[in-house]
Amino acid sequence: MSVFVGEDGKAFATIATWESHRNSLREAWIKYLGPMTTVREKGKRYDPPAFEVLEEVEFDGIIRKKILYTTEPGQQVRAYLFMPQKIETPRPAVVVFHGTTLDSYHQTAGVFDTGVRASGYHLARRGYVTICPQNCLWPCSDDIQIAVGEMTAQFRKRNPDSWGMARMILDAQIAVDILVSLSEVDPQRIGCTGHSLGGKQALYLPAFDERVYCSVSSEGGIGIEQSNWEDEWYLGRPAKAQDFPLSHRDILAMIAPRPFLLIGGNDSDGDASWPYLAAAMPVYRLYGEPPCLGLFNHKKGHAMPPEAEKMTYEWMDAFLVP
Repeated sequence: MSVFVGEDGKAFATIATWESHRNSLREAWIKYLGPMTTVREKGKRYDPPAFEVLEEVEFDGIIRKKILYTTEPGQQVRAYLFMPQKIETPRPAVVVFHGTTLDSYHQTAGVFDTGVRASGYHLARRGYVTICPQNCLWPCSDDIQIAVGEMTAQFRKRNPDSWGMARMILDAQIAVDILVSLSEVDPQRIGCTGHSLGGKQALYLPAFDERVYCSVSSEGGIGIEQSNWEDEWYLGRPAKAQDFPLSHRDILAMIAPRPFLLIGGNDSDGDASWPYLAAAMPVYRLYGEPPCLGLFNHKKGHAMPPEAEKMTYEWMDAFLVP
């Protein structure tokens, strides 16, 4: 796997030449993902959708709101919004994406179980404002049963020129829009994290949203060949073709120089993922040393063991807490 090089075949020598190339990469990805794909710029205001509070509870020193809002026109999403009960100064905030589980966003919110995957709940207990949106592969209702085929077919009918990841990027950006609109949130300290399906979103969001400063992706499969990226709700069959011109090393380098941690268990991610980080390392080093790019392999398969949870929170604390 080659490092990033310019037209002369040499590694980019300046930040300016790299950033010009990064813009070209983004344009190529936007063209492939489809017209729904958007880019959010740091420092620019994006109006969030109005949201309805469906329920609100206070416990364990935090406030949890179940909210409902519109993303794609005519399509609504539910999410849990957390914040500490006592906030004296604006807090760092994190978007927490759930994996493929029957509990969906209830899991990351710790509604049924405050175990290791309830990152939205645990980060709020640590002083963060968090939002846990439900992925668009689930119907927007209290029924938590996933409906991949049905939801994907409906999406593709509405948006025949966009792949599913375009919608997931949009939904993730709107979650950030909501966070940065809150007076309780410091808009300069935004992070994201997710496991499995959520790990895929945590890879793509910072590449297309410069407001996201810090990210952790767990077991999403950073290489296109390492997971089911060919599914229509992600990138579609062309992504697995031998002549596919794009790579996730592009996506990873587009995040630079913002901190990115990849967590794996030698299932979707792990030792086989390191070449992707190594390919992006020269880009990160353009911005200085040490590069804020890491891989943690817990070697426990497609799981989120306690040590992975601990590493996630330590990574967020290191880069988002002053």
